[in-house]
Amino acid sequence: MKKDIETSEDVALLVNTFYDKVQHDDVIGHFFSDVAKVNWDEHLPHMIQFWETVLLGKSTFEGWPMRTHLVLHQKEKLLPHHFDHWIELWFGIVDNLFEGDIANEAKNRAKIMRELILFKIDKMENNNRNIIQ
Repeated sequence: MKKDIETSEDVALLVNTFYDKVQHDDVIGHFFSDVAKVNWDEHLPHMIQFWETVLLGKSTFEGWPMRTHLVLHQKEKLLPHHFDHWIELWFGIVDNLFEGDIANEAKNRAKIMRELILFKIDKMENNNRNIIQ
């Protein structure tokens, strides 16, 4: 039986394992390496803090991830299938490493983030179309 996500070390394992896979992924990896040109030494601790805040309530994260995604979308379109693939990878890593209420919450929060980011992208696109017309 797998354990649930309970500690900062668990979150770090989840995030590091996930991004190890993402970096080499054929569908979304290029967003990180070529488009955003992510500095992994900076990004990974930030993502660990984000998920600690989301899942463990540690309040270690400071930032506005929505802005990051909107800026990225302006460089190269983030489409629903990219987020679907992100969710598929995230769920696979969560399910491979953990089980329990917080693991389920990690998957639920990812789905909510997917929907919110796509909503904000759509809103931005519609606002830009309205300005042009």
